[in-house]
Amino acid sequence: MILLPAERLGDAEAHFAQAGYALTTITTPPAGGLRETQAQLAHALRLPEPASTNLDAMADTLRDLRDLWDGQEVALLWQEAGALAARDGRAWWILAEILDDADALAVVAFGAVRTSERP
Repeated sequence: MILLPAERLGDAEAHFAQAGYALTTITTPPAGGLRETQAQLAHALRLPEPASTNLDAMADTLRDLRDLWDGQEVALLWQEAGALAARDGRAWWILAEILDDADALAVVAFGAVRTSERP
């Protein structure tokens, strides 16, 4: 996972588009925690159910990400990622670990990521 300030979103979009990645974005839900953000991620990444509510299913279906995107590698641009980290550091670490383990997925988190707790 790459961490960038919010003003670098356009640079990241241009970079990944030029490199041939499929682009998808999410914005951390304003008051959302683990489950709300997980649902946003699953939807943005086109993951089948129950990936939006089950962490094991999310991790499993990410193994098939390239197939879900017609053979393309995917760049996930996660806006307001720092909001989740500030609100619920444990949720941030769980989702970050799952996303980091996915093949064919590049994740760029925008916003300052500061957590007060680590699992």
